[in-house]
Amino acid sequence: MPTLANIGRWKFYLGSTASPVVYTAIEEVFNITGLGQTNNLVDVTNFDSDEGTMEYIGGLSDGQEVTVECNYVPGATQQAAMIAAVKTKVNRACRASYIGSSPEERFTFVGVPLSWNVTPSTSERNTLSFTVKISGDIT
Repeated sequence: MPTLANIGRWKFYLGSTASPVVYTAIEEVFNITGLGQTNNLVDVTNFDSDEGTMEYIGGLSDGQEVTVECNYVPGATQQAAMIAAVKTKVNRACRASYIGSSPEERFTFVGVPLSWNVTPSTSERNTLSFTVKISGDIT
């Protein structure tokens, strides 16, 4: 029987600065985007290339910018830790886990904290989003 698509649950974790790293889930995450890498394209066209055509090879991989959105919870420990990482510009171990599979599928990487943004509302939920740039490989 083929594997079928499903609705799963994801969690986003922020790693501690201690060794060994301990991962703690960010509170109330509801969306994660940009988890992945893109290979740079390197032009290797030369005088021996077929006339009128260019040649390429895959270059170094570049991690995407990952945006994590959550319900804003005043005083939430891990949300505050992520905001602090952005303010202090401290790279942090990060993990996104798909907990809808067995075993749990994990994407672990170093994140460069880029931004955080609270969106207040009087008629909708208050949200917090933050963005990290993947640095290095995703394991």
